[in-house]
Formats: sequence, structure tokens, C-alpha cells
Amino acid sequence: MIDQDQADYTQADLKRSGRTWLEKIRQSEKRDDAWIKAAEVAETAYLADEEAENGEVPRFNILHSNVETIVPSIYNSTPRPDIRPRHNNKDDIAKMGADVLERGTTTQIDDSALDEEIEANAQDAFMAGRGVVRVRFDADEVPPQIAQQFAGVDESGEPIIQEVEVSPASITNERILYECVSWRDYREGPAKRWKDVPWVAYRHEISETERERLEDDVIAEKYETEDNVDETKDCTVWEIWCKETMKVYFITEEGQKVLNISDDPLGLKGFFPQAKPVQPITATGKRCPVCPYTIYKNLAEELDRASKRINAIMRGLKVRGGIAADAEAVELISQADDNELVPIPNIENITAAGGLEKAIMWWPIETAIMVLRELYAQREQTKQAIYEVTGISDIIRGQGAASETATAQQIKTEWGSLRVKKMQNLIARQVRDLFVITSELMCKHFTAQGLQQASGMQITPEVMQLLKSPSRHYRIDVESDSTIRADATKNREQMAQFLQGTAQFFQTMGPLLAQAPQAAGPVVDMYSAFARQFDLGKSAEDALEQMVELAKQAGQQDRPNPEMEKMKAEFEMKAKEFQHQVQMDQEEQQRKTAEFQKDMQLKGADLQLKAAELKLKGEQLNLEESKAESEAAARFAEYELEDEQQRAVKLGGS
Repeated sequence: MIDQDQADYTQADLKRSGRTWLEKIRQSEKRDDAWIKAAEVAETAYLADEEAENGEVPRFNILHSNVETIVPSIYNSTPRPDIRPRHNNKDDIAKMGADVLERGTTTQIDDSALDEEIEANAQDAFMAGRGVVRVRFDADEVPPQIAQQFAGVDESGEPIIQEVEVSPASITNERILYECVSWRDYREGPAKRWKDVPWVAYRHEISETERERLEDDVIAEKYETEDNVDETKDCTVWEIWCKETMKVYFITEEGQKVLNISDDPLGLKGFFPQAKPVQPITATGKRCPVCPYTIYKNLAEELDRASKRINAIMRGLKVRGGIAADAEAVELISQADDNELVPIPNIENITAAGGLEKAIMWWPIETAIMVLRELYAQREQTKQAIYEVTGISDIIRGQGAASETATAQQIKTEWGSLRVKKMQNLIARQVRDLFVITSELMCKHFTAQGLQQASGMQITPEVMQLLKSPSRHYRIDVESDSTIRADATKNREQMAQFLQGTAQFFQTMGPLLAQAPQAAGPVVDMYSAFARQFDLGKSAEDALEQMVELAKQAGQQDRPNPEMEKMKAEFEMKAKEFQHQVQMDQEEQQRKTAEFQKDMQLKGADLQLKAAELKLKGEQLNLEESKAESEAAARFAEYELEDEQQRAVKLGGS
């Protein structure tokens, strides 16, 4: 590695730097070799890529099912930033700065660009074992405007025209871009913890045009022409961010050539332009990822073997048989339609063989059916074992047994969501880190006009001064559960419980506040502790803090405050309205439940009536079939009687 001005670099320095960094990358790949191979096998299985060199395409793709189930359950909603002044700072300027950052961050993600990258990141994490999202700053460069002006005449009398800069070069349309880096194209230096990682590297496949744009002219001149590789082809470039030197290196993989070396371009507090990678399976003191597929790979292979055997038996499970008597006669019978009688030539051959049942010999399939039934049962048991290992229960998959009670399914949902909650927290933590980086980039690289456009707010010099250190003055987080879309029914139930509890609380505390108004502060503190048990959102929490502050101010007064009395009366009235509304909602729900039960009873009676009708129709069909058989037997007897009479006439005549 080198750490000096570009003009001082020698060709030997650049070559040594290129070799050193590529060797570090190879060492990183060597450390993670087992994981990389396992991830390649998992990717082949997930994509069902039959042309891949590593891995085998499974017949029963449980990995694809698991990934497609877990990814939507851990991230399915655009996150909302939650930025507030630290230490509950009540300063209006600090509050305005928080609103600027929050609105600006929301603007950067409101086109669903972050959603797409986080979903791909989650897929990489739970398929291969590591998910990485990096951040880029981009802007449009406006060249300076040049104008021509008259500057006098020369010695020959010709006018002198000079070019002057009317407006300087500037940047506009500043924006933050998010990019999910494939697990194949990411490497990092050796460390036990993320904060100690010395460098990270990203692999790019670039074109000749992009290479020319990226290559630094000063560095390019240091290389001798004969040492250059073919620069007319696309090439692989490693982008390396070194925390030790605080520099970024671009090095080609083919010729180990350094294209560019730049100082820290972003100025982030953590230097690296990315959030901490998501690794679902980790061990303390180890940064090497673990492919989740390897945890249950043996069970997946057992499931695949059962599926292969089922397919093999199904291919051989055919109804086949042989004819032991007159083939032409048996074929005529097999081609007869419903209730059709066909004349059979040489029927005595079938009779001599012991009847039609003895004339046909069927291939035995009972043993194959028994084996097939056991294989299906074994496959289901293996699937359940995989669900236990992965924690993806049938409830999480949106399935459930009809025999289970609602309470049993609720218990399974609550306990099954505990393991999923850990994965949701990993994604939420990563999104929070991305919001921190986004806030830093906006404060460092956005102009005041850019911040105003992003936030829709007027930026004052005091706010700009405060925004120079956003991580020092503000707490940046993700609004609770905003990355997952919660169950609407459950939210309504929780809100009904909250409103009912609020009404009961203030109904109980009303007499106390009437006798001792100074107790308003402690009472509201108690209420805020109760209210924080519910996920009310940022706006409700801000309103709650204002209510606590007003109650404390009212409690410090020596005499009752008419405004507080009025507010208390209004609040009690609203609480009663809330309670009345909740009661009406409960009555409406009970009415709908009774109607639903009545409707189900009517449908059940209708089904029973239809079943009786079907049974009656079946009996009628059986009666008609019996009648047809009797008529056929009578005709056959008449034929035999006529035949006997004709034979008797012939014998009498002879």
C-alpha cells in the first residue's frame, strides 16, 4: 500500500500496491472458501440452475420455498425514518433540523429505490448468508456559463473579444443512491467485529468507456506502454476502501493495474459507504458468514431423495394386464359403452377360461401403492423437521390445520414470530444505519438549496450550523415496525384496547384530579407509561410528550388553571366518547358474529339437503341399473327359450 500524493507515485509503487491489494482479496476469498462454495450450492438450488457448475437442482426445492417465505415476512413495507433531537432538546431550531433531516431522508427513499435494494439484500442474506447495501452520493454538474465581451482593440484596430465566466460551476439535483452488492462481489479484511474491519472491496465489471472515465491521467502516465494490458476490452475492477489510509483504490483484476487513488470522497463517520452487512447466522468473534442452507442441507437432501423415489415409483405405477383367453372377444367387451351389450364370438373360450375375471390378469400394484404412501408420509415428516430447524412454521407460511382452535393458532403465531423477529431486527438495524449515512451525506454534500428541495422547508443559517454534526445532535432511528406491514385486524384490536384503557384510566383518576390538581403531572406520567406499551407512532408519541409537559406545568400552579380544567373536561368527554364508540364497535362485532353463525347454520342445512338429494339420485340410479339388468336377463332367457324350442322342433322333425 502507498500513502502519498499521486504526483509522487512511481511505477514500482503502483505495481506493488496493485499486487498487495489483490493478494489481500485472494486471502479473504481463501478464508471464506468454505462459505463461498456453500453459497454457490445454495444459489444453484434456489435458482434451479441446471447449467451451473456447482450444486445440484433439487426435485423438491425447499430452499426456494423458505427464502420466498421469509423475505416478505421480514421486510414488506417502506421504512419511515424517526429523527429527533438528543436528550429531549426542546429548542425550536433543533426540532426544525430534525424535521429537515427526516423529510430529506424520506424524499431519498420515496421512489421505492430502497425497497428494491433491501429486498435483494434480504434475499442474499437468507439464501447465501450475507447481505450488503452500500450508499452513493450523486449530483448533476452544471458547467460555468461563459460569455464574450468587448475588451478594446489591438494595434491593427481589430476588436479584442474576451471570454468571461458569468456564473461559476455548480452542482444541482443532489441525491442519495442505494445499491445492493451481491455476496459474490464483496470482500472485507480480517477482523472479529465489524467496527474493526480494516478494508472492504467491491467488484465491478466495467466497459472500456467506464474504464477511461475512471482512470486518473496522472497515474496512467506512470505506467510504461508495454506493461499495459489490452484496454479495449471490458475488465474486472476492485473498488477498495481502506480505513487505515482513508483512501479509495480502483485496481484491475486482469493486469493488477491501479486506475485511481482518491482521498476519502464521502467523509463519513464510519468511513465505509455501507451499513453493517446482514448475516443471519453468526458466532461471537467470527466474521465469516454461514450459509443458512447448510444448517438443514442433510434434511433437504433427505427430502430430495424421497421426492426422487416418489417420482420413480410414479413413473412405474401403471394399470397393466394380460389376456389369457380369446383376445378379440375381450377387446370387444373393453370397447363397449355404458349399458351396451355386444355379441361376443367364441364366447365359449372365455367361459372355458373360468369367466372374464379369470381371462384377464392384472399387473400387481398394491405393493407399490403401499411404498408410495409411506414415502409421502416420510416426506411430510422431513418437511416438519426442516420447519423446526428453520423456525418457519405453517402459521408463518399462512397455513394451518382446520382442527386447531383459534387459541392454538394464536400461540403458534406468537412463538413462531419470535425467531422471525430476530431477522426483522437485523433488517431494521441495517436500514437504521443507512438512514444515518444518508443524514451525514445530506449534511456534508447537499447545498442549502438541495436541502430545501429535499425537505420542502426553509433552511436558516442556524439550522445549517446545527446540521454540520447530525450524529452528535440527533438520534436517528427507524420508526417501530415500519419495515413490516402488521396485521390490520390486530392493529384495530390493540387500538380498541388502548382507547378502552384510556377511558377507564381517566375515569378512575378523574376524582383524584378534581380534589388535587397538582397531581396532574404524576398522573399523566403514569398514563404515558401505560400508553408506551402500545405502538402509537411518532406523531402520537410527540403529542403524548406535549400532554405530559402541559400537565406538569399545570401541577406547578398554586390554583386551578381554568384552561386545564377545560382541557380535562374535554378529555373526559372524549374518553367517554371513545368508550361509547368501543362499546358500539363491540356490539356491532357481536351482531356480525351472530349473523355469520346463523348464515353458517343455514349453509350447513343447505349442504345436508343437497347431500340427501344426491343420495336419493344415487338410489334412483341404482334402481334403474337393477331394472336394466333384470330386463337384460329376461331377454337372454327369452333367447335361450326360443333356441330350445327351435332345437326341439328340429329334433321332432328328424
